[in-house]
Amino acid sequence: MGNVGGLIVAAIIDWLHLTATVAWLGGVFINNLALSPSVRESLEPPVMGRFMGSYMKRFRVLAYVCGGILVVTGVIMTLLSPHYAGGFDLSSPWALFFLLKLIFVVALIPIGIYILEVLSPKIGRVGAKGPSPELAKLQKLLSNLGMTAFGIGLLILLFSAVTSAV
Repeated sequence: MGNVGGLIVAAIIDWLHLTATVAWLGGVFINNLALSPSVRESLEPPVMGRFMGSYMKRFRVLAYVCGGILVVTGVIMTLLSPHYAGGFDLSSPWALFFLLKLIFVVALIPIGIYILEVLSPKIGRVGAKGPSPELAKLQKLLSNLGMTAFGIGLLILLFSAVTSAV
């Protein structure tokens, strides 16, 4: 029974990790490819600013909850992995791709915090004043950083797939 219990716990941890990944990366995908472009095309800047400010407050909660779940479950999964030899042992393909995944996760964190805590609120404030070159510049930066975050997220998924395959 103990082995079955361990498998159930491992499955629940993996499920939580995958669910948080889908929710976070799916949100980033929708934000960048559908929501933000549609809002820019269809709403006047003051309305767009208010809408995006309200939306990002909610998305921020989702992003931080998912990020927390990913960190906690990722640490647990790593410690339970038979491939994990401790530290930064690069003696196996698993360890190399795990390290690459970790590097990209660490790179993604400040980008996400900057988008959520600095750039999005600033776009809301500037957008509330109406169209301006500053607003266009900030929107372009948000688009570029959002797509960068999405690309990094896809790389992290690729490295996860490789570590699962070996």
